[in-house]
Amino acid sequence: MSGSAMFGVLSGIVSSTSDASGRMEKFSELVKTLVNQHDVQQLKDLVDCMLAEESTFALFARPVLQQVAEQMDKLKNPELKELGLHTLERLRGRVVSFEEEDFVIRELLSEVFQAEGDWNEAAKCLAAINLETGTRCRTPLQKAEKYVKIAELYLEDEDPVAADTFCARAAMVMHEVEDVPLNLRFKVCHARIMDSKRKFLEAASKYCDLSQQTLNGQVQEEDLLMLLKSAVTCAILAPAGPQRSRILALLCKDERIRSVEHHEILHKMFLERLIRGSEIQKFEQSLVPHQKALLADGQTVLERAVLQHNVLAASRVYKNIRLLDLGQLLEVPPDRAEKIAAKMIAERRLGGFIDQKGGTIHFQGSDENLEQWDRHIRNVCSQVNSVFLKIKDQSAMKDV
Repeated sequence: MSGSAMFGVLSGIVSSTSDASGRMEKFSELVKTLVNQHDVQQLKDLVDCMLAEESTFALFARPVLQQVAEQMDKLKNPELKELGLHTLERLRGRVVSFEEEDFVIRELLSEVFQAEGDWNEAAKCLAAINLETGTRCRTPLQKAEKYVKIAELYLEDEDPVAADTFCARAAMVMHEVEDVPLNLRFKVCHARIMDSKRKFLEAASKYCDLSQQTLNGQVQEEDLLMLLKSAVTCAILAPAGPQRSRILALLCKDERIRSVEHHEILHKMFLERLIRGSEIQKFEQSLVPHQKALLADGQTVLERAVLQHNVLAASRVYKNIRLLDLGQLLEVPPDRAEKIAAKMIAERRLGGFIDQKGGTIHFQGSDENLEQWDRHIRNVCSQVNSVFLKIKDQSAMKDV
């Protein structure tokens, strides 16, 4: 049936039925029949006739399109996609008059794109909905849910910039939302944005905090373990320094840490032990694309993190070391070892100085650490001695 044939069918309904309710009933039956027959082309012709300029069916355009939108989910995904995109194209510039129908179609199309793995188009479908002044999403909960969903879709598409935009919009209404799972999804979104932007220190801190929330059983333990795993990954990738050391300590104290993959590397970092390149190969395979990206100096985030960690580990063992030997220890050329150490010293993440003339690096803080250790030993010995004297005095009193 061509477009003109559909026009004839619609005209026949109008001429054969005198009252508006009767006409609308027949229009609804027509829509239902076409959907059941999966006749996408006739449905497209029906939409065209209803939305044509100076249409003789303008009075029925909105209720008929509402019927089409509501029954569209009965079509197969490719059929729904074809009809949905065609309808949205015809609605362009007229969304204000068909806001409800636009909303329903975009939600259905977004689900189709998600099923196809096209996260970008799925996000764009929802992002085009009028959420600020629209009639469908009026409450803060409804707006926040849509903004968070759009941010999640953009994150799946590895687009943290767009995700950050919608996460910021959600933040403006989130303080009015009491829904606990949605609040958690929002916070996880924020952490994932930090992760995607390679701000691993901030991401690790947020993941760690979220993984330790009980939320009265409203979140599955498996989800909390996934957050803990993300915290471990980001902590390993984060730049070495005091802040990361605090996060490593928090993670190592968590009783669930042994059930998380790669906890051995985490413990090595916490204990400030040297990590060899062969030990991180399995960990590297578990990373997602943005975590494997090359930095400006040509190394990966993981390479930078491990090299910086090994410099710190070396500073706990040596008071000073030749740059040639440091390079061998780090499994890199001496000049590269020098650049890494110099950068860490400049950023105050490592105490020490480099003697370029002598080709050595001198670490500061080792003596202080040893003195602190000696103070702890003296304190323990003093307490043991005090207990021994008290036992001895009590024994002497019993003998008397």
